[in-house]
Amino acid sequence: MKKYKKKILLLGEGAVGKTSLMRQFVEGKFSDEYIATIGANIKKKELSYPEEGLEINLMIADLIGQKGYQNTQKMNIMGANGAILVADLTRPETMNSLEDYWIPLLEEVLKDVPPIIFFANKSDLVDLEGEKAKEFRAEMLNMAEKYRSKFYISSAKTGENVEEGFKNIGLLSVGYEGQEVYGPELYDIKGEISSQRFLDLMQSQLYMEIGSHDFAHSIIKKQMNDVGLDVRNTVHPVDQLLQLVDKIKEVESNLLPTDLAEKLNRKRRGLLNRVKD
Repeated sequence: MKKYKKKILLLGEGAVGKTSLMRQFVEGKFSDEYIATIGANIKKKELSYPEEGLEINLMIADLIGQKGYQNTQKMNIMGANGAILVADLTRPETMNSLEDYWIPLLEEVLKDVPPIIFFANKSDLVDLEGEKAKEFRAEMLNMAEKYRSKFYISSAKTGENVEEGFKNIGLLSVGYEGQEVYGPELYDIKGEISSQRFLDLMQSQLYMEIGSHDFAHSIIKKQMNDVGLDVRNTVHPVDQLLQLVDKIKEVESNLLPTDLAEKLNRKRRGLLNRVKD
């Protein structure tokens, strides 16, 4: 039995159901509550393919869907072996960003398009025989054929095609070696920046400094929740961002040498001084 470790991305706009799909696949659970992803939610699951003689330890990264967090998205795309691109059947416009934004982002970071599949999600909320749903399915089929891929009508609530889709992308990922070609220069940014841009850069810097996306994500998620920051907003109060910076310093002071924690805090405060919305 051959064993592999593979990283799979969940990509798509906010609220298309990426987190719910991942939870349904990994835990067999569903919740109607929508909580915006901060950075990337990471879960793991062991997959077995007895007919192919394979076992795959799948790491699934559910990326933040808001487009103002491109550096954070790029950091999490590095090393990916495949991706599931998700659109929402109740919002046909969410399909456009798959080809206009997410696939180009994959190409930019990885220098090509890794194995991908498409989910047309929330089938439990639409009439699949209605004209709008038929048109949606036809357009997604064309997109999947263009990239020599598959698409699935899915529902995180009922579990429709969730297991099949994830197992398919897991198998496809075996033949693709993840690359890490994105080399950000986050500290070299010049001029004024927006509060959303600051939050994006700070998250990306935290990933780079700590070296573990799982750990960095757990830190930033808790501290953002504590100070009441919502990534769905495009403008963030500077005083809340300052609270976030100092709360992260408190955490780092228990993990890193004091002088290093102080240095990182000064860098973030310096960047914060250039926030203009």
